[in-house]
Amino acid sequence: MEADHALISSHCRRQYGLISRAQAFDAGMTRHQVQRQLDTRRWRATAPGVYLDTAVPETPHSRLLAACIAHGGLASHRAAAALHGIDGFRLVRPEIVVAPGRGRSASGVRLHRSTQMNLARPVPREGIPCTGLPRTMLDLAAVVDRRRLESALDCVLRKERLTCKDLHEVVVSHSRQGRNGLTRLRSVLDDRCGDDPVPLSDWSRWVSDLLVESGLDRPALEYRVHDAAGGLLAQVDLAYPGRRMAIELDSVRWHHNRESFTGDRRRRNKLQAAGWDVLNFTWEDYSDRSAELCAVVAKTLAAA
Repeated sequence: MEADHALISSHCRRQYGLISRAQAFDAGMTRHQVQRQLDTRRWRATAPGVYLDTAVPETPHSRLLAACIAHGGLASHRAAAALHGIDGFRLVRPEIVVAPGRGRSASGVRLHRSTQMNLARPVPREGIPCTGLPRTMLDLAAVVDRRRLESALDCVLRKERLTCKDLHEVVVSHSRQGRNGLTRLRSVLDDRCGDDPVPLSDWSRWVSDLLVESGLDRPALEYRVHDAAGGLLAQVDLAYPGRRMAIELDSVRWHHNRESFTGDRRRRNKLQAAGWDVLNFTWEDYSDRSAELCAVVAKTLAAA
């Protein structure tokens, strides 16, 4: 049987320059021919039973796919979050999940074993087999801290990639005693999926958490203020509606242009004319003077 070089080239093109030993044999190559490719350095072994065409540069994607092929796994956890485009995650180190008894520890690869591979609902992402987005969120809950999980959850809800119902379903379907990540994801869902809308930025959520930690009530997020006739006056970042107090967070990215400069002040005037107190804070107020920020909010609430 003569080797099908077109098929071999097709595998390499689709797989970031990679081909597995099994694919090479299926394409008609012999063991001697495979070894010849290695001896002449046209290929090099990049994972057990997986070869990289040396004419193609190795990348984080090729390393991740090589790990998936070699161990029969799926990109998972932080690697899957990067492939799914969740804010704050970059594809750096290969991270995969495999069934018990599959895969061996490999240098540079984070390897997870799961008895719930049948619930992973794999999807291809950028040519790499990957855990489905709901399962990825559950896996993330097991390996990142609460703040990073909250940011990831806000991202997928804000972009309408998932709903709270989707996330509750993945918790229920994976529920078993000792399942890593369940308790943390369930807790975050209880906090995030109430009546408040998803904030337009992580910063709004962080300021809300800061105010609660200082002893104040939790403000409403993305609150819509209406006039007496029911018309929309403004949507503010955070608000204490019962005290008619709004908090606006000003960033260089969104507010330092002529349109925003003018619009922000018109909105503020409308709110003040309607009897609302408006506080404006910058990132430096939050990061460098957080105690002062909380004190100003507390004083304004007390006066209101």
